[in-house]
Amino acid sequence: MNEHVSVFDRWGRESHHYERYTSNAVDRLADDDDVQAAKAEWEAFFVGSHGDVFDGLAVEDPRTRLFVDALYYDFVVDGIVEFAEREFDFELVNREANYNTDALSVDFQQLHRAVVDVDATEWDVGASLTRADLLTGDVEFLRRLYERIVPRDLRLQLGEYYTPRGVAELSVAELDVADYRSETFFDPGCGSGVFLATCIDAKRDALGGTLGPEALVDVVTNTVFGVDLNPVAVKSAKLGYLLSLLPVLDEADVDRLELPVFLTDSLGLMRDDEIRFGGETLDLRVDHLVGNPPWLTWGNLSESVRDAWRERYVDRLNLLPHDGAEARLGYANDDVSVPFVWVCIHRYLAEDGDASFVLKRDIVKGPAGRLLRSQRVNSRPVAVTHIHDFTDLRPFGDEVGAHASVYTLRADTAPTFPIDADTWRRADGDPEFSSAAAMRETLPHEETPMVPVEADDPSSPWLRADAERRALGECAHDIRHGLKDDAKDVYSLDRSRLDELEHDHVYPYLRSKHVVKYGLFGHDLHLVPMAKANEDNEAELRNGCPKTYEYLDSRREALEDRASTWLQSGTFYNVFGLGEYTWSDYKVVWCRLGFKPHFAVVGTVDDETLGEKPVVPGDHFMFISTDDEYEAHFLCGLLNSAVYQRSLRGIASRGKASLSKTVVSRLELPAYEETEESRRLAELSMAAHDIVPRYIDVSKRAYNERTVEELATVQADIDELVESMLSEGSSGPATGRRPLASIDP
Repeated sequence: MNEHVSVFDRWGRESHHYERYTSNAVDRLADDDDVQAAKAEWEAFFVGSHGDVFDGLAVEDPRTRLFVDALYYDFVVDGIVEFAEREFDFELVNREANYNTDALSVDFQQLHRAVVDVDATEWDVGASLTRADLLTGDVEFLRRLYERIVPRDLRLQLGEYYTPRGVAELSVAELDVADYRSETFFDPGCGSGVFLATCIDAKRDALGGTLGPEALVDVVTNTVFGVDLNPVAVKSAKLGYLLSLLPVLDEADVDRLELPVFLTDSLGLMRDDEIRFGGETLDLRVDHLVGNPPWLTWGNLSESVRDAWRERYVDRLNLLPHDGAEARLGYANDDVSVPFVWVCIHRYLAEDGDASFVLKRDIVKGPAGRLLRSQRVNSRPVAVTHIHDFTDLRPFGDEVGAHASVYTLRADTAPTFPIDADTWRRADGDPEFSSAAAMRETLPHEETPMVPVEADDPSSPWLRADAERRALGECAHDIRHGLKDDAKDVYSLDRSRLDELEHDHVYPYLRSKHVVKYGLFGHDLHLVPMAKANEDNEAELRNGCPKTYEYLDSRREALEDRASTWLQSGTFYNVFGLGEYTWSDYKVVWCRLGFKPHFAVVGTVDDETLGEKPVVPGDHFMFISTDDEYEAHFLCGLLNSAVYQRSLRGIASRGKASLSKTVVSRLELPAYEETEESRRLAELSMAAHDIVPRYIDVSKRAYNERTVEELATVQADIDELVESMLSEGSSGPATGRRPLASIDP
């Protein structure tokens, strides 16, 4: 279609037609009982289906404003359909959004007659169009018109992120179609109809040379279906469907046309309308599912809708893949899109069918994505077979901050790894999403298979296989050993013994039981009688802390009998593993024994008896010291990220000293440089450290068994950021790539 400047200018939100129609509609609302009743039913339908989407919108009198906008958009679409009917000599028998179901009884055409004044010529939408416009038109024109009329706030409240044509084409191309003539396609949340149009075009391309135009129209309208719960979207999708068929209708002898786009709830939560098509009840069981489901959180839904989810699907489809009382579906603020897909697979997808949906990119990492990563709809295997990852691209426009990916799934197929994936990146010029071909011309992409962080848990976060290798590199930091504890009976202190000595040399002390990822689970008390190994401070200690010296002197024999060669010089109470690094402001600590790759930043602890004192890592610990808080948290974020954790699993021996200095120093741990990404990573680690203390009011075993949703969400952000930093080409000098922390923001 051409630029349609005349259509947008004459019929858009800033136009005289818009002002005149909506002003008339507001007037009719004040004095016309039928218009008032229609508005009341329309409001009740939206609130009952979507929750109170009007609440909080930055629009004066939003219920009236949005009803009037919806009415006006419907009027414009009607005008385009009427022009098409005249030009191509057919009748669309189900023009109204609610024609094939009982979802809404409002007669929009009757409302238009009540609103429009007598000057019919001025209201003719066709005066702004030509026959050629319709033949070359597509749903992109409709999207632009819709966005020029319906306020952005409402579109986002409804979870509507209209998909660019290129993304839809990539999605549909991933489907495994053996017979375009018989196989069926269904978009259960069709919006303006871009996926329907893409499916129709795929059928036209595959069958145009083998079927006559009448047969092709019949095949398409009996195999490509759409449903939406927004009457404006259904009306728009019908027009988009029609525009895709017009080149065939131009050659076909078709008098009457019925389009299979229906207004109802595809999930059957609040209503489960009978769908009538071609004079019969339609039972949808399809070969292929496509679409971009609503990106809504549970908090956006009405309580009645949430209750319907819980009662109908939560237990039936096992929609609780993560544990914890706060993680119960419908109570947590998860996104509804993945459960939407799961229900649609359950309700509509035939045996061995497949699906291709646009979903949020972060579901490969975060807790809300564990359901998809489980790759099971209850007991039915549903394998993710391909991912198109759009990284930091914004195919929905800069006004939509969420990042997207296309996930292709095959039912009744056992999941396997690695999962094929393509990662798309920004080039120097502007990206073009108008078609898949345009995307390939303007955006570089590469094959980037994905694997789970934990090989024995496919539902664990997924990451790029090549990012895992890039986590290996050079360590720019000294890795230190914790305080050697070879006289535990002397140096380990029970609180009851604190009265026996001064507190100057008593410090919070870490053992393996005390550290969890991003936090501490308590501490012990330890006597550290000197500031660094081999320090001769005996006279100072005797004079300044006589009770402490007396305590040590009374245990001289036990201390002098220690066999370690490290202690052959210095005072009789000499200890190994002490230095200036022990007293640094911040330390990134981890237990070197066993395989517990839990990293935390420690500084000081406000002990109930000692007050605020520096934390001393114990004998089983390794640590990196720094006086820069951001550097410490930057390193901790790297080490706790999914990419680095998986790398550690690959290189650790799993023996006694699994996380030794030798092992961890094989990771890319660069010096900290202040960039937007490195600072963001540090702040995410800080946020994680703020969360952990709120959940340690139970035993450590109970803590390890619980899922802390807010911590899991932060962890997903860390995983996403680190993988992105590595995937953009960061590694050590040996490969000639820039250090990770030096990636330009």
